[in-house]
Amino acid sequence: MNRNDLYLHMLDATAKLQHEIALMLEARVVEAEKSRNWICHHINSSNLEGHENQMKQTGEIHEYVIELIDGLTKMENSLNRHMQALLGQNESGSGNSGGSGGMGNLFSFGEDDK
Repeated sequence: MNRNDLYLHMLDATAKLQHEIALMLEARVVEAEKSRNWICHHINSSNLEGHENQMKQTGEIHEYVIELIDGLTKMENSLNRHMQALLGQNESGSGNSGGSGGMGNLFSFGEDDK
């Protein structure tokens, strides 16, 4: 197998991985919708006594959401780095010194260019 075939194989594997992640995220969306409905119907002043308990409960829910977003961000950043490495190596022989594999600023996502 030559180098180009290996790169295409790696890109195909990455695409399949992204598809599997999308399926997992779809399942999480269903779960999140159920959680949202439960929270909207059960977390209110009639079910929680006192302002302190209401703030504590909503704070715990907020922390859970922040942890979920943080985990998703870390996962996507990792996939991003792998794609940058793959595309950067693939295009390095063509004289493209941008390091983004001819994708412009597509993979930067607010990170400092190095």
